[in-house]
Amino acid sequence: MISGLSVLSIGPVAAEILSQDGEADIAAVFERSCYVMATHGYVAIGGETLGNGPLNILLQANLGPLDWIRLGVTREAKGAVVNNSLTIGEHFVLRLSDVPVWQPSVLPKAKASGLQSSVALIREHSAPLTPAEGLSRLVLAPNESMDRTARAAAPTVMQLAKALPDAIKAQHPSAELVRAATLLLGLGPGLTPSGDDLLGGVFLTLSALGCERLRDALWDALAPELDLLTVGISGAHLAAAADGLGAASVHDALAAIIANDQATLPGHLNILSGIGHSSGFDTLAGIVLTLDAALIAGILQ
Repeated sequence: MISGLSVLSIGPVAAEILSQDGEADIAAVFERSCYVMATHGYVAIGGETLGNGPLNILLQANLGPLDWIRLGVTREAKGAVVNNSLTIGEHFVLRLSDVPVWQPSVLPKAKASGLQSSVALIREHSAPLTPAEGLSRLVLAPNESMDRTARAAAPTVMQLAKALPDAIKAQHPSAELVRAATLLLGLGPGLTPSGDDLLGGVFLTLSALGCERLRDALWDALAPELDLLTVGISGAHLAAAADGLGAASVHDALAAIIANDQATLPGHLNILSGIGHSSGFDTLAGIVLTLDAALIAGILQ
């Protein structure tokens, strides 16, 4: 067993996946994290800078930055989950039975006046932070230049935005909403394509607004298409979002938005702008798009 490593926390999805015995393979290795494909799903492992999330296992590395090669964590390594322990290769072992399970904090109740102010502040502060890549400029900075992916996706995102208010009022997705969401699945490059990240923001916000019926019905329509239209790791994150679970930093930002916490919102936007190549702001675009729809639908006091 590698010394100098201890497990700080585990996400609820990861905890469920690793509570069941089975095989485990390394799906991807990055500088600050790796993804394990266990028999029952994907989990992510990394240091504290990875941040809490539904799929994440956070390690405290007493010996400095994680060196995956030294730890024996490579794409060729094989592993297993046995009795709440994850083993990779010959030496890397994580014992998970007494590890705290992270849960996002409870969100405040959304009010129309507060959301209007929050959304206005988001658009004011996020415009200069929006990445040139991805879909966020379609929602947050429509007057800025956009890449090919955003230009191609513009009619689909517009259709999604147009269909959402009525779906929120009816608590059921229309054919137009399902069609737009399906076209966004897997759209864009990367481990989590921009279209998936935007949809993740939609699902998380529907949960925050108490629109679980719509959220679940939309997910039921999309889930059968995941294997065909997007990559497995991104599908795993999207499935978590459809259960109301996202990265801790996204939940913290969503809480500040709903509470109309004008003092801390700019800081949360800065944090989101640093998540992935464009993932943080693609998710924020889905959040704002859904909040706009909820305000149009008039479901909030």
